[in-house]
Amino acid sequence: MSIGIDLGLSTVKIVEIIKNEDKYYVEKAGIINLMPSIEKYNPEKINKSHWVSAIQDLSRDLKIQPKKAKVITSNISSKDVSARQITMLEMSNEELESTLELEAKKYIQLDGSDPVVDFHIIGQSPTELDKINLLYFATTKNIVNKHHEIIKESGFKTGQFNTDSIGLINSYLRQNQLPDSGVDVIINIGSSSTQLIIWGKNHPFYVREIEISGYHFIKYIAEKKQLSLEEAEKYLKEKGVQNSSEESTLKDEDSNSIKIEEKTIFDNLTDEIRKTLRYYMKNNNQAFFNKFLVSGGSSKTPHLSDYIAGELKITLSEFNPFENMELKSEINSKSQYAVAVGLAIAGLEQN
Repeated sequence: MSIGIDLGLSTVKIVEIIKNEDKYYVEKAGIINLMPSIEKYNPEKINKSHWVSAIQDLSRDLKIQPKKAKVITSNISSKDVSARQITMLEMSNEELESTLELEAKKYIQLDGSDPVVDFHIIGQSPTELDKINLLYFATTKNIVNKHHEIIKESGFKTGQFNTDSIGLINSYLRQNQLPDSGVDVIINIGSSSTQLIIWGKNHPFYVREIEISGYHFIKYIAEKKQLSLEEAEKYLKEKGVQNSSEESTLKDEDSNSIKIEEKTIFDNLTDEIRKTLRYYMKNNNQAFFNKFLVSGGSSKTPHLSDYIAGELKITLSEFNPFENMELKSEINSKSQYAVAVGLAIAGLEQN
């Protein structure tokens, strides 16, 4: 049995999974808000006490006894971790770790504590002799210690930790193989940021955080419609986003949806995704995009996926991390559990 705990900036999600031979069984899954209402929510003011309280409350709701849980995997926010693919000379794991700790100073903002690194060897470099490609993750000891405090004060053993991108990759790789040609793209639209992951078997791993997501949508609607945040949240959930070349302004209160005007927050998100895709293509000119998957709680904003797909001229498919798993009970909005499921899978694979 393995538990994945996804510590987001607006919610906490917990998934408990059992694996029997090649079959996965989802025993429990749940989500809880860090704040009781959007009016009190400020992502910059989220602290340890919010996460500890949320984990304890959700564990109680799911009838999970933290002290009895043996395999726990939780996530450190991608904002606090540098994740990238790099090419290195072949060497022992001990030499790699020592070298990568020195490399960390190039990629992370040091906070007075030592760097903490992890890596996964992908394989031989197809273009450089005697070199290997690896996935490289770096953070600091202070960040790791603060994360451990959250888990311990919640009643769990500290367990292992990963980052959001690893959780997403694990969920993806359980269902898919990396394409031999071209790359696949995951667009994870959360509450505080949108994460893009691009990867193929013969093309480099790339991840980018875009600071536009669900919370920013709500603030935008509140400002444009002169609504409270709570009213704007309800408006967005009920009426959604509609791509319409015939409309140029936000419609009145009795409209069925938000019509897209020039350079809205939704345009800004789509533009940033487009820039990221172009940047990747420019630096990997033999690559092409195979499929696009969307996940995350805010991806369920009505018509948002259709709007992004239409603007980028792509087919965007919802990613269901529970596909081919046996569920003990019904789970709503499955795509928002992509990170939590991947974390639980990581625990199963390493134990």
